[in-house]
Amino acid sequence: MKKSVFIFCCLLSVLSSCKEEQVDYQSNNCKANPAFIQGFGYQPKFSYLSTSDERIMGLVLIESTQPGNPKAAISKKMQHPSWLAGGWLAPILIAQTGDIYTAPAPFINILNNPINNNNTIYKVDAKTGVMDVFLKLPAADSINTENPFGIIGMALLCETSTLYVSTPAGSTRHKEKGHIYAIDLNTGKIIDQINNLDVMGMGISYVTGKRKLYFGTGRSSDVFEVTLNKEGKFSGKPSLAFTLQDLGLRGDDKVRKIKTDENGNLLVHGMEFNYNLIAPREKQETLYKFVYDEEEKKWVWVQ
Repeated sequence: MKKSVFIFCCLLSVLSSCKEEQVDYQSNNCKANPAFIQGFGYQPKFSYLSTSDERIMGLVLIESTQPGNPKAAISKKMQHPSWLAGGWLAPILIAQTGDIYTAPAPFINILNNPINNNNTIYKVDAKTGVMDVFLKLPAADSINTENPFGIIGMALLCETSTLYVSTPAGSTRHKEKGHIYAIDLNTGKIIDQINNLDVMGMGISYVTGKRKLYFGTGRSSDVFEVTLNKEGKFSGKPSLAFTLQDLGLRGDDKVRKIKTDENGNLLVHGMEFNYNLIAPREKQETLYKFVYDEEEKKWVWVQ
């Protein structure tokens, strides 16, 4: 039982700060404000959705004097009854339609997050604000108490309305059995997948004329890339793009999140993570910036 607690604590450290996994950069930033926010009497400019309140389970709508500043005064908050349906939640992604996608993430225990529900994607309707099941991913080959987690990472390719989600469901400390799924948001169907990878952070960038999905796993400090075709499917197999090994203060960070700035540079959030250690009381996180060198044809770390 102690083994499961170890992994619980480590993943909770990651998930507690992985609250919004959308890719924020100009050429692929297609999220729209959900209409229900104003309908509920909130100001869209000063409002945001959160799953990070440790006292409130589910999704919460918050109006703040300064969104993005955790110390700013909160004007008001609310929770639609349906936002409790998934138990504790973690990733949040807003699509170009204003619809919101999120997924369960156990907190402290699995009483409100049964393992057989951990691979479920929920959708909050942009107009009504009602949350309902969007898609249940295939069940893990083997359900175990050592790993009660499901969907951790989310990324969106605007051009094709393709949602990419990563899940380590079924994996153990010694066996990597996770998946990356590509899902067509228009049909709600899985159109492609990559198997046997436990991916945490994901992001999309445009490099050498191609869209690519970048991701890191909880197993190493390496960052991989895979090309996305015009349909949003994976083209070829993942390959090593660069690594966080020997970089930063710790030298062995794992990828928590990947974003891209307005210039196409990759912003990689790295943090300490081990499958067999209790997470530190304070999250040790470093932001790494990588610039693509056109001449060398590789990503270069900018200190």
